[in-house]
Amino acid sequence: MILRDIRTSLGYERGVMPVVEAVFTHSDNSLHVILPDRAEKSMCLGPGGRVAAEFTKRVGKHTTFYGLDELEVRRQRLRLTLRRFDELEASVSENQRRVLVALRSRVEEEMEYPEREPKRTQTPPCDMTVAFSGGADSCAASLILRGMGQSPVLMTVRLGEEFLNRRDLEIIHHLGKEMGLVHEFVEPLPDHRTIAEQAKRGDLHPCGSCHDSMYRSLYRHINESEHDVIITGELLPTGRQSAVLDRDLLVVHLPAALAMSKFRTSRICQQASVTPLTGRYGCRLLAETLSPRWNMLGPSIFRVLRELEAGVLTTGQALEQIKRLVKPALQTDSSPHD
Repeated sequence: MILRDIRTSLGYERGVMPVVEAVFTHSDNSLHVILPDRAEKSMCLGPGGRVAAEFTKRVGKHTTFYGLDELEVRRQRLRLTLRRFDELEASVSENQRRVLVALRSRVEEEMEYPEREPKRTQTPPCDMTVAFSGGADSCAASLILRGMGQSPVLMTVRLGEEFLNRRDLEIIHHLGKEMGLVHEFVEPLPDHRTIAEQAKRGDLHPCGSCHDSMYRSLYRHINESEHDVIITGELLPTGRQSAVLDRDLLVVHLPAALAMSKFRTSRICQQASVTPLTGRYGCRLLAETLSPRWNMLGPSIFRVLRELEAGVLTTGQALEQIKRLVKPALQTDSSPHD
């Protein structure tokens, strides 16, 4: 058995050899291995993912391991997404109803993942927009919609140099063109300048206020453009929280509605040969204003821990993100902790 040989060769003798419940191969030649639970899965991963990395190397296939308990949690979230779509159906516009019908088919396909890969069923075209940051999650949301036969308009709030510089904006715009989708920049509300000033003084952590301001900017623009659906790349608000009717605007957090993880959204981008805007945690302003003071560093670490707890991040991904947060914070400010 390959797993036994790998664990023995690496000197990992502790514990009981995991039981493999099932193995599935997808059309991209990736391997999907099902284990009884999270503890059994951890035996296949090994410290730092060393066992899984060696397994992938030996079999020559991109391999993902799943615990049955994790899959059941995921399916419960998908069932709650469908429940929320049912709740919304009677109170939405005709276009919004068409969007929910299209997304329902995609959620139902996800119920059978990873046993069966999504069929990428083509759906009737709907009018929708994507809140597009250029990161892995919003790129994945756009690619999922494109794979369904949709052509959403990608919208990015044109933040100031403190948040995204000209090069960042060029990359974001190029990503839209690379995916064959229309991309537009949206002007921010005036309060974005205030957010940057307060963050630089250390008076507030910028992410919450920035997110709220960007949403209000998009809401204003979408209303003026007569769109009524916005798709986001958010991962945390799963189940019933993944679809919200905000006055006359339907907001769907697509990766969350599909109960996806950061690993999965990154994999979707990789399969489509799309390279998202990456390289740091958050925007330039966050990197600049982070310091060892807990009011600046704490909320960002807390966000990572929430994503870890929700299963959105693996432990390795969470550790890497915390390292990205702490290292620049310690370099930019040597003052004592609050």
